Amino acid sequence: MSASHSRERFYWTGALFSFAAVGGLAMQVRGALFVSFQETFGVSESLLGLVTPVGTVGFVLVVVTFGLLAGRIDVRRWLLVGVVGSVIGFLFIGAAPSFVVLLAMVFARSASTGVFRALDRPLLSHLYPDTRGRIFNLQTMAWAVGATIGPLVVTLALYLGEWRLTYAVLALVLLPILVVLWRLESPSLMENEVSFRRADVPELLARRELLVMGCALVLTGGIESVFFTWLPYYSAQFFTPGVANSVLSVYLVAYIPGRLVFSRLAGRARYLTIVLVTAALTLVALGITFWFAGGDRMLLGVFAVGFLVSGLFPTLLAWGIDTVPQFTGPINAIALTSAQIGFFVFPATVGVLADIYSIERAMTLQLALVAVLLCIVVVGRRYA
Repeated sequence: MSASHSRERFYWTGALFSFAAVGGLAMQVRGALFVSFQETFGVSESLLGLVTPVGTVGFVLVVVTFGLLAGRIDVRRWLLVGVVGSVIGFLFIGAAPSFVVLLAMVFARSASTGVFRALDRPLLSHLYPDTRGRIFNLQTMAWAVGATIGPLVVTLALYLGEWRLTYAVLALVLLPILVVLWRLESPSLMENEVSFRRADVPELLARRELLVMGCALVLTGGIESVFFTWLPYYSAQFFTPGVANSVLSVYLVAYIPGRLVFSRLAGRARYLTIVLVTAALTLVALGITFWFAGGDRMLLGVFAVGFLVSGLFPTLLAWGIDTVPQFTGPINAIALTSAQIGFFVFPATVGVLADIYSIERAMTLQLALVAVLLCIVVVGRRYA
């Protein structure tokens, strides 16, 4: 690789990793602000449960569209559109005068982010064709760094007396990424992406690997999104609000060493074997966490769950892309859509269950999700 291509790869990687970090930050301030949303707009737990599904719909619609077009559009131009749209979306969320307006702005901002996320992993896949598992885990580690900071940003904003400041910070930190992308040229390596055609659909749908990946990622997305959305609220049953938000940070900070470890494992073991062992350990860790809820034992359990869950999505995605590497855009779209189905269904389900029973009982849904994931991976290793 020439020096110019090395520099190009370095700057593109930096921009893509940085946006992932901001995306993690944005996702985790949402759950940490649920109490503030409830106090400001006077809504029930069931309505709060709509925030994540609304964002999911906007994200998925755009991810599918641009994932299928990855081989025939100007990637740089649309990445810029995604960043600009996200900046505007954050500013409008922070200024929302009602809960309905807030939901509408969450939808619009998520759609803008979807433009970027539909194209970032296909680009990384072509930049690092021989180490996809490692680079995807490292990118999601950058996401985890931002996600870990998210609840702390909320805590600072609440200390200053205004939760809306959180979204002004999010808009501000995107500006350096916008500058870097503006100065880069369109990536030449995306020329290796095959233009997806309608005739290619049967080939993808006929692959058992992609069916297994999709089903597994629905559950993985559900497991992650329930913690992202409800862990601070759940933790408030055992801790003060400030400490409860920090519990989410404990969960998320575990993603950083977790994804570093999984980036190493991805080059040393079969992807589905990694996922199988991880899911089994996660089931044990969840049981211990809920059984011994409260105090330091709960914090240790939350950290262990975060460490284990962190490697599921990027490892499953790398496995799926390795099956048909010339269609990274469509497979990335399938993976993100599958995960977002989990984001759409399960946080809302927990909200309804919390209204009917209690948040403590509702959170045990996580045990069932991990158990089903374990069964799917066992079947996948045998037949896919």
